[in-house]
Amino acid sequence: KAWFVLDEGMVVVADNPVTQGPAAIIGVAEKGYGTMRITAPAPGGHSSTPPAQTGVTTLARAVLAIADHPHPMKFEGPGADMLKALAPSASPVVKMAAANTWLFSPLLIKQTAHSPAGAAMLHTTTAPTMLRGSPKDNVLPQDATAWINYRIAPGDTAAAVMARARKAVGDLPVTFAWERAPNDPSPVSSTSSGGWKTLASLAGNESGAPVAPGLVIAATDSRFMSPIADDIYRFQPITLSMDGTKMIHGTNEHMTVANLEEMVRFYQRLVETAGR
Repeated sequence: KAWFVLDEGMVVVADNPVTQGPAAIIGVAEKGYGTMRITAPAPGGHSSTPPAQTGVTTLARAVLAIADHPHPMKFEGPGADMLKALAPSASPVVKMAAANTWLFSPLLIKQTAHSPAGAAMLHTTTAPTMLRGSPKDNVLPQDATAWINYRIAPGDTAAAVMARARKAVGDLPVTFAWERAPNDPSPVSSTSSGGWKTLASLAGNESGAPVAPGLVIAATDSRFMSPIADDIYRFQPITLSMDGTKMIHGTNEHMTVANLEEMVRFYQRLVETAGR
């Protein structure tokens, strides 16, 4: 196996929500991925004589039941480890709370969950994204379908996600299936290995910021490296603000020349250092 593999995934955040200053976040794990398809079969027919329950109303109740029972947030795993690692550079209140998680976990969860990105670090997320019903406005669909995208947190599994959705829906007459085989969360890479020490040292040296492990809430190709690598770290040596991260895969996605120069310098140093 390889010593470690480096992939995209996290960056140097110029104004992270823990310390309000820069932080170099290295992804030691990433969430799993799965899209669940929920279908409500129905007799169909003409919209002028609708039954008490249509496929659309059954499906709507099922989707709301699932969305109204989100996966609980837990102060554990890579998301919590990030806050603990950055706490020494944070306010006295955050330091105190992070040092006594047995007492202040609910407070830390509430504070972290102020933003959707923060909340996503602490639990499996549930996102209804697509709907399909009748092809015509005066036709009752013979089946109505919804797709719900899950990003599965470490400690959770696709099987547990499916079981929770079924339980939330209860006896509503709908069927469940994965759109394609889901990916469970990745293993959590070590923060004491030689690979971590090399990468963390260079990230801190180049950025001048505290280094912390973190959880990648999106998906990268690094999952294909698991069979050949002892550890996988997800890091891009570029500096972005929290607002700047919103442009990734969005409108006006771009990279500054300064960030490009930083990437070239960082990867050159990484190759030289790791090859010794």
